[in-house]
Amino acid sequence: MAKKLQVRQNDVVEVTTGTSKGRRGRVLRAIPGEGKVVVEGVNTVWKHLKRSQRRPSGGRIEVEAPIDVSNVMLLCQNRDCERYDRPVRARKRLSEDNTKQRVCIKCGKPIVAQQ
Repeated sequence: MAKKLQVRQNDVVEVTTGTSKGRRGRVLRAIPGEGKVVVEGVNTVWKHLKRSQRRPSGGRIEVEAPIDVSNVMLLCQNRDCERYDRPVRARKRLSEDNTKQRVCIKCGKPIVAQQ
């Protein structure tokens, strides 16, 4: 069964461990089945391409590889929060209309993904 992730597509996250520690980026893709996310500009690898009709000369391109979701943290976007624009833990809470929301632990305000 796929594991639920606290991080969604278009969230702004910061890498907390590894060679890319401290770098920030937008989540391009979440892979819940593997517990991984692809973050823009983080963990880039070279992909070698074979010659084809579309690419007569072949070549290589730099692409983002997935990293484990435990190595990233959400950034709080609420300007009133003491942890504004810094990594925070998130919690799920039921709102007044009985829908689940992700909220910042420090300020209690909802965390919404950027569009």
